[in-house]
Amino acid sequence: MMVTPPRVAVVTGANKGIGFYIALQLGLSGLFSNIIIGCRDATRGSTACQEIQQQVADTVKVQSMALTIGDRNSHSEFCKRMEEEFGKVDVLVNNAGFAYKGSDPTPFAGQTKKTLETNFFGLVDFTEQMLPLLRQGTDPRLVNVASMSGRLRQVSPELQAKFSDPNLTMEQLQQLIKKFERDVQNGIHREEGWSNSNYGISKLGVIAATRIWARQEAPIIAVNCCCPGYCATDMSGHKGSRSASDGAKNAVIPAIMDNPPTGEFFSDYAVSQW
Repeated sequence: MMVTPPRVAVVTGANKGIGFYIALQLGLSGLFSNIIIGCRDATRGSTACQEIQQQVADTVKVQSMALTIGDRNSHSEFCKRMEEEFGKVDVLVNNAGFAYKGSDPTPFAGQTKKTLETNFFGLVDFTEQMLPLLRQGTDPRLVNVASMSGRLRQVSPELQAKFSDPNLTMEQLQQLIKKFERDVQNGIHREEGWSNSNYGISKLGVIAATRIWARQEAPIIAVNCCCPGYCATDMSGHKGSRSASDGAKNAVIPAIMDNPPTGEFFSDYAVSQW
């Protein structure tokens, strides 16, 4: 049965791992006519599309589009193509992310910029460019894949108050994350109240951004984030205790549930505490 009106879901970083299963589960939900997977690697994107297409109904069209989170020109090109082909987006799942392996010899300060550029600044820029398309969607949803490592208590009480401030603006949030980056480069991030995790701070930023967008876009767009859990994927070196398919459900639930909340953090298949 064809979805009427046509609904379009976009999943970033969906050529493998959790993102692949998010796209597959959205395709199997019967709620979308088009599943778009944004991928850096065209070959992997094409292969993932074929694998998903084989498992979903013929009425669902799965396609891959070039997208590199953190590359603003790539964000713009992707959004332009979505505008031209669909004129709207109904669901956006920001899944693409980056983490250095524990065995990587790059020093901590050397890992900060790339981690933040992909996981936070890139995600924010891409989402800001996609919001006009989401506002045109049918029952639109925005889901950001975060992590329990983005927990609020990893930073000092003073920083906790800033990140959880109900009036925090996106500009203020970006300045906070930039301060972390500067403090790392100056070797004073621990004294300034930050955790010793580039990945954790990047995901803390994602959760805070989720809350800002939830306020800003209400009541049009339901905006939530999630922790997939510790999943056996390339990012974890396949050490996770949860399958990528099960982890994906934490993003799919707020993307397709009836009457979703907004500004919440989903973990273990339910609304959880940040």
